[in-house]
Amino acid sequence: MAKQTTNNVLERATFEVSRELEFFSEKELTMQIGHRREWWSVALLKELIDNALDACETAGIPPEIDATFDDDGFSVRDNGPGLPAETITGSLDYLKRVSDKTFYVSPTRGQLGNALKVLWAAPLVVNGERGLVEVGNRGQHHTIEVSVDRLAQRPRVEHSATEDAVVKNGTFVNVHWSDLSCSEDEFSYIEIPRPMPAQELIEAYAAFNPHATFRFRDMTFDPTSPAWEKWKPCDPTSPHWYSPETLRDLIAAYVSHENGSEKTVREFVSEFRGLSATAKQKQIGRSGVYLRDLVRNGDLDTGEIEALLSDMKQLSKPPKPAALGVIGEDHLAMWMVRCADVSEESIRYNKRMGIDPGGLPFVLEIAFGIRDEGNRRIVTGLNWSPTLGMPISESSSLIQKMRIDPHDPVTVVLHIARPRFEFTDHGKTRLQL
Repeated sequence: MAKQTTNNVLERATFEVSRELEFFSEKELTMQIGHRREWWSVALLKELIDNALDACETAGIPPEIDATFDDDGFSVRDNGPGLPAETITGSLDYLKRVSDKTFYVSPTRGQLGNALKVLWAAPLVVNGERGLVEVGNRGQHHTIEVSVDRLAQRPRVEHSATEDAVVKNGTFVNVHWSDLSCSEDEFSYIEIPRPMPAQELIEAYAAFNPHATFRFRDMTFDPTSPAWEKWKPCDPTSPHWYSPETLRDLIAAYVSHENGSEKTVREFVSEFRGLSATAKQKQIGRSGVYLRDLVRNGDLDTGEIEALLSDMKQLSKPPKPAALGVIGEDHLAMWMVRCADVSEESIRYNKRMGIDPGGLPFVLEIAFGIRDEGNRRIVTGLNWSPTLGMPISESSSLIQKMRIDPHDPVTVVLHIARPRFEFTDHGKTRLQL
């Protein structure tokens, strides 16, 4: 029998690695953004435009969006109220998520919920050693430089602010990006998705926003309907859009956020559509009760939440689906003629409005047109924001049943408005209807 030798034993050390670094890897960013690396620049351009449009609408300002996309990076300038400095500062803390959309059930554009965190991190991952983003607004110029402290295994985020005499109104975001060539390739409609060119993204925004102005390179899309109405981000949400679970999550967020400025149940109720009147609040009852009083044994009382939601629904009327906003046949037809070379006489438009099985209102609009030459083009949008690719599996099946092949010279535009969408992936790119 061979003599047994004694081997050295590895004594493993237990290391601590900051979770802040998770945002600074290609794998994590791919999950957060929902697309492969070559799509990131266009996906982040989309998030910036989403936030700019929502900000303008909240302030009651007709949106004007200027976008650039070149070899050195991309930028978005808007005419909104300006990005608050505290929002920028808060987004630099990678141990916290900062969002004003996460817990509300309301039809808004922004989908990531952590767009600024991703925006600061992505240029570093793409460029390698250093990421740089500049933000101008409210008379200040913010510079966010990001690198990685390899020894501490955490990101090094340097934020400086100086006076800016150029950008006094609106917000200007300039993202330094090392290679945008892959995002500007000619778009291919084969079954393997290729990155959408920035130009087609801007065109799609023009399709879904009749009230906004978009400028990109030598193109300008003027509003076809400046007075067009849709549900704005600042409009009160409806209690009829909430389930006991989503209302519980919203109340829990308020309780955690209060920090001494406590909200009563009546004050909370008054923020909802149809419940701002004092008489309605008296009918709700619960005088002198604070949101924190709904907590029992370290958690919100489910029975109290269900009873409160029931009372709120009984004392208010559900908004009609049309209140979400209808883009309309005239605007989509004009867009298809201009941007898709569709013959006007071939255009067909259909609209469906109603309440879905989940109890939420929806507006579905679809337009179809034929052009003399070219490949199939499918433009999809959710809540007035283009999607990068087709997020709805049912629509792919429908198009196949219609026998619309990739090389057919047709254009299909599909838009859905709904207070809330249920996504099947972390990056919110696949939709469950």
